[in-house]
Amino acid sequence: MSILDTVKKLFGFTPAEPPATAERPAEVVRRVEPAPVLPKPAPSGPPPAAPRRDQLIRFVVNKLRAYQNEPETAPVGLKLVIFCASPEEEELYRVVLWTNQPGKFQRELNRLLADNYIVLPKNWRFDYALFADEWPTTTYREGNLGLLVEDQSKPDTTPLLARIVALVGQTEQAEYLLDSSQKGTFCIGRGHTAQTNSGRVRTNDIVILNDDDAGFDPDQGAGNGAVSRAHATIRYDSGQKQYSLLVDPGGLPASGNKTKIMHPDNTIERADIAGMGYPLQHGDQIELGGEVVLLFELR
Repeated sequence: MSILDTVKKLFGFTPAEPPATAERPAEVVRRVEPAPVLPKPAPSGPPPAAPRRDQLIRFVVNKLRAYQNEPETAPVGLKLVIFCASPEEEELYRVVLWTNQPGKFQRELNRLLADNYIVLPKNWRFDYALFADEWPTTTYREGNLGLLVEDQSKPDTTPLLARIVALVGQTEQAEYLLDSSQKGTFCIGRGHTAQTNSGRVRTNDIVILNDDDAGFDPDQGAGNGAVSRAHATIRYDSGQKQYSLLVDPGGLPASGNKTKIMHPDNTIERADIAGMGYPLQHGDQIELGGEVVLLFELR
């Protein structure tokens, strides 16, 4: 102790005590509960198209195994028949069949048939039908799938049906049914009749209304005047089971007109060669004169 501290103590002076340190309250440890893991919601809507496509192709391959290594007796045509219980299922099968890419499903089916030693003729025909009522005639049936086999000994005499509907422009009828068993050519033009260069009068089967025809609507048929009175013809080839579009003189560029076919895969085909047949596929849109658009669909 120093002399100064001794003197302070003699006179009663004591050093101040250091302030007591305040105690800190104990820290509260919070327990964090882990967030509950919620199950992923089950996917809604129809199943993916790929598994259905595999199922469809397996069905065809299995039913045609009798033709393995028998190219001389192989079918010349196949028609798939599919029962659809709802519009959603019908749309799913349109995706399965690649309907917006004409010919793709047939090429894939042909490749897988060949992998299984089932070789079909070079120009074999393929068709399909989606339905929701009674079953049509089929060679094989399994679940909601059916297969009609056309071989050389039993040619398919089933008529090929199609329909024409106006998407843009006004036609006399809301829908025109094309039945290959009734006739093979269907004339398209403005008005009911037209006189050809030879003087012959032709009757149009698919009538684009003229402005003086009964029922003509100036708004709906505003572009009808661009269509020639003898514009085009749809012809059916029974050998190929194929509808084709032929452009008549009135629908050619030489007459100051034009005709196009817009395919489901968004490709456009200009029909501008006289006498040439342009094959029609399901979902094609036929543009007449740049104004009227007709939808072609197989039934």
